[in-house]
Amino acid sequence: MHTANEPGRVASGALAFAVHVLFFGFLIFGISWQKKVDLPVEVEIWQDLTPAPQKTPPPKPVPEVKKVPLPPPPEVRKEPLPAPKVVEPPKPTPAEIELREKQRKQKEEEQKQAEEQKKLELEKKKLEQEQKRLEKEEESKKLQEQKKLEAEKRKLQEEQKKLEEEQKRVETEKLKREEEVRKAEEHKRAEEQRRVDELKREEERREKAAAAEVARKQREAVEVRQRAEAAAQAAKQKTINDFMARIQARVVPRIIMPPDLKGRPEGVFEVTLLPGGDILEVELKRSSGVPAYDTAVERAIRSTGQLPVPEDSDLFQQYFRKFNFTFKPPP
Repeated sequence: MHTANEPGRVASGALAFAVHVLFFGFLIFGISWQKKVDLPVEVEIWQDLTPAPQKTPPPKPVPEVKKVPLPPPPEVRKEPLPAPKVVEPPKPTPAEIELREKQRKQKEEEQKQAEEQKKLELEKKKLEQEQKRLEKEEESKKLQEQKKLEAEKRKLQEEQKKLEEEQKRVETEKLKREEEVRKAEEHKRAEEQRRVDELKREEERREKAAAAEVARKQREAVEVRQRAEAAAQAAKQKTINDFMARIQARVVPRIIMPPDLKGRPEGVFEVTLLPGGDILEVELKRSSGVPAYDTAVERAIRSTGQLPVPEDSDLFQQYFRKFNFTFKPPP
């Protein structure tokens, strides 16, 4: 849109106003100049001595005739023609001269007014042309401004479109980079998790292997201990059995069997010894059912006075300080 402050707008308006004022001034001056003064008019009719030339039709074309040479004409004596008689016009009177002078001046004034009118019309036409030119220039300038604005608008739209496309491209690149970064981070996390899982599985394998090794060693230790304990127990049991057999061999020969003993009755005595094998106490814990036989066995135990015992004090305290002596007649 054009505003009131556009360059050339005020100047064109002022020029148009001045042209209209000048045009109206010329009109008023021309009307006042054409006021005529009423003068007496005298008319004198003159007869033109020479007739007005008449227009004759152009000659018709004559067919070309073949020229035939003619004999020379006879000589004719030339005589000078009489001079034409000059008729002088009558001289005008002073009134006629004055009237002619007035008519001449009036004609000059009319010619001058016509020239002024023509000049005014030319000036008016020139002003109109100038006005049209200014209007045309203004219109052209407006069209140029409008085209310029439209071109700038199209340029701005193209730049906006380019900016939007660039922004879309940047957003696409950003999303692509973010997606690549996300995938890289996911791959990195997956790789780290895989390594962690692998280390965890390796740690678990090592722990299982260590636990299996510890369990194996523990089993071996248990087995060794058990074998040692079994061996020790076997050795201890052998020692116990050996001393029990020696005690049995010491007591049995001293038993005096009753004559009416039938079968092989079995009885159990609890024997308490002192360190070194001395007998401290003998107590019947379970009778064989034959009192005579029970008495014969108790007498035999007591008659030994001292029984064979191991030198190991722990073994003595555990198995021989107080033990059960089971007796049964030999087969």
